[in-house]
This record gives sequence, C-alpha cells and structure tokens, in this order.
Amino acid sequence: MKKFIFSFFLALLLLGFNACQANMETVPDGENVGSFSSYSQLEDYIKSLASKDGDRYYFNSVLEFEGTPESAVDSTTDDQITYDSGERSHSQTNNQVEGIFEADTIITDGYYIYIVSGNRFLIVSADSLDIVYEYEVEEIYFSGLYVYEDKVVVLGNYWLYTYDETVREDSDQFTSEGSETTEGYSYAYSYSYGTKVFVFDVSDMENIVVSRELNFDSAYLTESRMIDDEVYLILNNYSLGYYFDEARIIPEYYDSAVMTEMEKFQPSQIYFMPNDNQEMSYLIFSVFSVEDNEAAKTKAYLGSSYQIYMSQDNIYTTVYRYLFDEELDRYDAKTFIMRFSIEDGVAEYQAMAKIDGSPINQFSMDEYNGVFRIAVTDYDFSQETAVFNNSVYLLSAESKDEMEILSSLSGLGKPGERIYAVRYMEDEAYVVTFVNTDPLYKLDLSDPLNPAVLGELEEEGVSDYLHPIFTDLAIGIGRQAEENEYGWTNFIGVKVATYDLSGNNPENIETYLVEGEYSYSRASYDHKAFIYYEVPDEDYLLFAIPISVYYEDYYRYAQKLLVFKVWENGDLELAAELEHMGNNTSYFDQIERAVMIENYIYTLSYSQIQVFNMDDEFNFVDKVIINETYYFDYAINEEPMD
Repeated sequence: MKKFIFSFFLALLLLGFNACQANMETVPDGENVGSFSSYSQLEDYIKSLASKDGDRYYFNSVLEFEGTPESAVDSTTDDQITYDSGERSHSQTNNQVEGIFEADTIITDGYYIYIVSGNRFLIVSADSLDIVYEYEVEEIYFSGLYVYEDKVVVLGNYWLYTYDETVREDSDQFTSEGSETTEGYSYAYSYSYGTKVFVFDVSDMENIVVSRELNFDSAYLTESRMIDDEVYLILNNYSLGYYFDEARIIPEYYDSAVMTEMEKFQPSQIYFMPNDNQEMSYLIFSVFSVEDNEAAKTKAYLGSSYQIYMSQDNIYTTVYRYLFDEELDRYDAKTFIMRFSIEDGVAEYQAMAKIDGSPINQFSMDEYNGVFRIAVTDYDFSQETAVFNNSVYLLSAESKDEMEILSSLSGLGKPGERIYAVRYMEDEAYVVTFVNTDPLYKLDLSDPLNPAVLGELEEEGVSDYLHPIFTDLAIGIGRQAEENEYGWTNFIGVKVATYDLSGNNPENIETYLVEGEYSYSRASYDHKAFIYYEVPDEDYLLFAIPISVYYEDYYRYAQKLLVFKVWENGDLELAAELEHMGNNTSYFDQIERAVMIENYIYTLSYSQIQVFNMDDEFNFVDKVIINETYYFDYAINEEPMD
C-alpha cells in the first residue's frame, strides 16, 4: 500500500525534463549548447536516443541529468454609472515583478473592461456595461490577455477532433491507426492541439480587427510575460512524446506577420542543451512586439519547463525530478534550474544548476543584484518515514554553463513542516513553513555568501500568500488552524492578517477570520485573485479576495468577494461582502475576479458582471449577463459569514 501511495504521489508530481544524452556524431564536437545545421542532423540526434518498434520510436531510458557529451447577451443597464471626464485611476493586475506584466482574465484601462471567458473574448464599456465587442472561437479555451495602449493580446489553447464516417463493404476489423471499420462503416478520426495568440487592434472601437495571429502546433502555453510592447511566450511542444513518428520530429508554427501557412522550424532555430532522456519535447521561446509586424523571434530547445521566473535580464525555468534511491531506500527530489539571458528580445541559454528539493510556486524564486534566490522543500521519502528540509539557495545570475551556488540556508521550520509561502523584498526574504503552527521567518540575504535568519513570528494557522504593502507591511492570506485532542491540525477558517516587518521579528498587527472548517480563498493559490487598489488621495488602500465557505458538514455553501481597507499602520477593516449567488444559484455565479475604477468595483463571475458603488456603502448599481447558465437551488444560509 505504501509503495502504491508513493507511486501515485510521484505520478502527480513528476514532470521529467526532456531530452538528451547525445551521440558524439550527432552534435558538434565538444559543444554543450548550440543549434543544428540540418534536419538530418536533428533527426539522427533524436533517433540516437530512442528505440524503434515497427515504424515508431520510443524513449525508455532514465538517465542522470547531465550536460551534453562531446559530440448570447442580456443587459440591465440603467445608466447609473457616472464618471468625471479625464484620466481614471484603476486597479492593476497583480504582477510579481515590477515592470513585468503577467496575463490575466480581466483587465481594465479605466474606460473598458477586457475579459476572456471560456472560448470568448469580450470588451465591455465601463460606463454603460454594453458589450461593445465579442470574439468567439469554438475550439479554443482562452487563458489570459494583455492590454498595451491600443492593442489587446489574447492567449488560448485549442483542441481539434475530427471524426468522419463512410459506408464500406468490409467490416469488423481494425485497419490502421486513426481509423477502424465496424458493421459496414468506416470511422476516420484525427486529433490536434496547440496554442494560438491573437493581437486585436482596438484603436477604433467601432472597427476592431485581428491585426496578427500566431499558432504553435502541438504546444501548450506554459507561461507568458510582457515587458513594454514585447510579449514573451514560453511553450512546451510534446509532438515527440513517448512514441513519435518520423514525420513529427520537427515542430511547426505560424506567424501571420510573415507567413501564409504553418511552417517547420528551421534547423538553426532548434538547439540542444544539457538535459536527460526521460521524455522528449521542445521548450519554445517566442518573442514579438505588438507595435510592429516584424517576425517573432522564435527558437526551440530540446527540453521543457514547469515553472518560470522572469526578471528584466533573465528567464529561469525549472524542472523537477523525483527519483527512488534503492541503496538509501528513499525518494530524492531534485530541481534543475536553467537560466536564459534576454538579449535583444531573444532567450539565450546560459547556465544550469541542480539543487535538492522543489519550489512551491513562482514566488519561491527571485533575482536581485546579480543573485538568483530560490526557496525549496526537500522531500526524503523512505518506506517508513518522510523527512522534510526547507532551504533557500543563493546562486550566481551571471555565471556561464554552471550556475554557481554561492550559499544556502537550511533547516527552516520544525520537523515535518514544509514551505507554504515565500516573498522576497530586495535584501530580505520572508518564508512561511507549517505543520501545526505557522512560523513566519525573516531572512537577511544582503550578503549572498552568508544568509541568516533575523527572526520569526509563530502563530496558529498558515499564510499561503504574502503581499507587501506600504513600507514594512505585508498582508497574509491563508487558513486559521487549531490542534484537536488527538494532536492533529484542523483548519477552521480563512485567515486575513497584516504584519509589521520593520523589526527582526515580524509582528501580527490584526487578523480577520472567516469561520468555516472547509472555507478557502482562491487567492491562496492564484495570486491574480488578489485584487488591490491604491485609492488616490487616501491614506489607505483597498484589496479584495474571493472566499468560498463550506460548513455544517459540507452541506451548506456560500461564496462572496470580501473587500478590505488597510491603513499605513496596518489596521484592517472589512469594507464590504459582495456576492452574485442568490437563492437560485449556480456554480457559474461564483466571483472569480474584480477590477476597481475610481469609486466603482466590477465583480466578474462566469455568468455576469456586477457593479457596486464604493462611495455609497458598496450598494449594487447594475449588472450584465455575459454567459447564460442553468440555475438550481443550493442549500445556503442567508448570513453564513457573520
């Protein structure tokens, strides 16, 4: 049973790095990274790593990670929303790094609200709530968007499945891959997937056009970022997979700015770099400007990525490996970090590092003054025990080939605790570990060779997300906990707290608790759901988080958006509880996001947008239905959060 649990755990976490223990004859002699000179060289290189089964190839070896050897719409608008003329202040997407924008599902410029919802892209007037533009594609799921001046970039993944039926005389036999015959009919099917990017020109809201389109066949969008007018796409192409056909060795893409149809990557666009032979895929970087029609700068590396961190100078990608050590009878977690420098908008591979453990999310990583920092939890699983070790590694962000490990700080947390949240603030870092109580550690990273623990705050519960505000203050979003009579930890509600970070030991200023054993906030695991707004000419700021509460043995449920005021001294006040769900409710009425414009807050669920006046005690103003849904009754309490 234990072996099954370990195997299941590994299957969920294993995103093995992809590709290559090279043959000396297939890559340029003595080089660790470089591009291919021809398609035949690339094909020979890939086939040298695989075994052949009939007409297909497959990868079956698991090697140590090494360097390459030598070789429908209804609106209830009643014109109650009024704005003064001129510039309008508004909330922004919650980005990790200043000046580096991340895609979101709802963005406002103060005058319009741009939304992606399922297979639709919508533009809604902030004044009238009219849907002024709608773009719908059946086979696409839109995942995010960017807004830059008069351009909107919309990102999505697509899946195409075709199925043809014809009458045949023969029957009851399997004919070939992709087709079969039964009872006089022949069924032919095909499946394809990929990533599409659309650029919309919204300079004329009466005549919005798609000004550019990119298509990456057999590739999933892992992450994206935007700096000024340039969009950075990071994709994983799995066209090779465990088995692959010779015809699918070369990835394909399309850029409407310079192409009329899908084209294969040129050999000079495909690079080898250090990695292993657990799976085979391509890690693709593509960078393009929304301001011109120059060709996207696109290249592919034989490899893949799971999480990324991007600074102004570098892109860091991580890959995790969980390996069983038979000699030590345990599983070891390894993280491989690849640094790609950004040179003239092109990602160039520079160096790699291997460390013990794995990060929890993108906030585990940071770059400051030429030093890359990463916080990880190392899991050592044997047949009988599980040992956790929490560490922060400091590595050179400038060294080549091998990222030099400058130092590390280990031993954070008590036995059995893992890292739940990390936040870097220049020379300082804040790390939350948890098992029964929540130690919030303050670290001094000013000397990269000698990191140190300055102090800690221990309190019940755990913060899953930390957000810095004002000077020496932070907001923590997490869960409150208590220990039961058997020594087990029970979560008893959502915890919203403010912390004073000015001294060596962080101090809790105020905590707000939303009771409910099964309650949670999606802001705990999705930082885009944390909405904040610096109110002009006020000494406080507003922030909002969606809350879901299950209670009475999971029988009753409520979902709201909680809006808070927080002052420079850390005082916290619940300003409003907003909801879309009534007695006739639907899962699709759950508030997922919000934007704030001047004195109005616009709340977004799958089904609708609602508007509330923040200067009038958050009273309801108006709404627009953006997706028709079927409604059914939930057992809900009228006042579940009081």
